[in-house]
This record gives sequence, C-alpha cells and structure tokens, in this order.
Amino acid sequence: MSKLIMIGLGGIGGALAEPMARYLAHNKDSRRQILLVDGDRYEPRNADRQRVAYDEVGMHKADAWARRLSRMFKELDVKAVTGYVTPANIGKLIQAGDTVLLCVDNHATRKLVQEHMLRLRDAVLISGGNDYTDGNVQVFVKQKGRVVTAPITRCHPEIDLPKDRRPDEIGCDEQIPESPQLIFANFMAATLMMNAYYGISRGPAPSYSEVYFDIGKNVARTVKRAA
Repeated sequence: MSKLIMIGLGGIGGALAEPMARYLAHNKDSRRQILLVDGDRYEPRNADRQRVAYDEVGMHKADAWARRLSRMFKELDVKAVTGYVTPANIGKLIQAGDTVLLCVDNHATRKLVQEHMLRLRDAVLISGGNDYTDGNVQVFVKQKGRVVTAPITRCHPEIDLPKDRRPDEIGCDEQIPESPQLIFANFMAATLMMNAYYGISRGPAPSYSEVYFDIGKNVARTVKRAA
C-alpha cells in the first residue's frame, strides 16, 4: 500500500504533521500509512518554532511526532524512522506510489530524494523551504512512467549542484551553520505544501511546478515549467 512520507520534522515539518494526519484520518479516500523520518533530536532552542514538551527535550523528533499522532488518530498507522535519508536506505523508505513531503534544510538531501523518485514509475514529491520571510514550494509528479511536472532540480542549480552536505555526511564534532527562521514563514510553506497535496490527491495533475511566497508582502505566485 502506498504511504505518505514526511522527511524532516523541524519548523515546516512540525507545522505539517498534525493537520496532514487529521486530514488523512477523516478522509475515507486517503491513505492510512504515515512514515516520519528525521534523525534530529529536540533541543531547548527549538521551542520558538516547534512543539516541544518539557519531557521531549533530547527525544528524536520522529519518535515524538509518531507518539503524538498515534494517540490522536487511532485510524492511522504511524511509524518513525530516527535517522536521515541516505543513498543506502532511500530505496527501502521511498517506493513507487508513495507521496513525499520533503521538509529539509539542505539541497544535498533534496537532490538525493529527487533523483531516486525520478527512477520510480509513480511518485509525488512536494518540497518546501524558506528563508526568514520568503520561500518556495516545489511539486514533482510522475504518473505511469511519465514525468508530469518538472523535477525540483530544473532551474535550480543550487539543488542540482549542491554545495552543502547531507546530515549523515556531517561529523558529530562539526558545527552546522543555521540561518534564522520565522514561525510564520514555516507555516506559510506548510500551508502551500498541504494545498499542493490536496490538489494532487483529487487530480488531475497540477498546472504548476513551483510556488514562491513572501510573507512580508503577503503574496504567493505559481510558476509552470515544461516537464
């Protein structure tokens, strides 16, 4: 059975998890399996943008969300993977027919996921990211072996030729530079990702491949690119 996979449960993923689960639990036509993937643990500094209970500090984000959602929505089969997506495990995690909500903060992982899903016969990838007040959501759809919307690497050399590294490639003693994030931008990205999921799940394929947004200007605009 195809499943919904959420990769990354930080600012955007944390905003997505509960409303997506609520929608799936109460929509009879939707899938019932959710796989949550994140190798990070909660830290006190996450509390400004993420749901962190006092007893969850130090806990894997994927485990925390799986526990919450399983308690809230008995109709769903929610599982957690407390690790990062890597070339070694991606084939087991993401299979044909799956839908991926990609909420990571590095281009290397985005490229890895996109390249894998290009090889699948049927796949839906919705990828969101943001800076402090602006960001984008990208949509990749492949149906019956045909690419319907452009890959997220199209027109984005920073993803196609990433200068960063995946989290699994970074040593424990290395400091990962972090850009400041704003909860409102996280929620905007999450909302646009849910909008894309809703449209795709009801068909036909979306007429756009990307949405740009700016919460300072309170605008969002779609972009269509040839597949």
